[in-house]
Amino acid sequence: MGFHRRHINNDQVIAIYRKDGIDGVKGWYTKGADSLVTESGLASLIIDILDIVGMSDNDKWDKISEEIDNEII
Repeated sequence: MGFHRRHINNDQVIAIYRKDGIDGVKGWYTKGADSLVTESGLASLIIDILDIVGMSDNDKWDKISEEIDNEII
């Protein structure tokens, strides 16, 4: 069995968000990879938001969507 490491950069996050919305970003971060390696900036900020304790999953993804929208502008 192999180990799948996914490298995620900021442009990739924006492209996925534009194509598939927040559900696409959610899948990219949560499915199919054993490890994530992220570029500093937006890509790593998403990991930081996902690690917040005491925040509901819906609130986390709303915040992530807001951060991506801010980055696009």
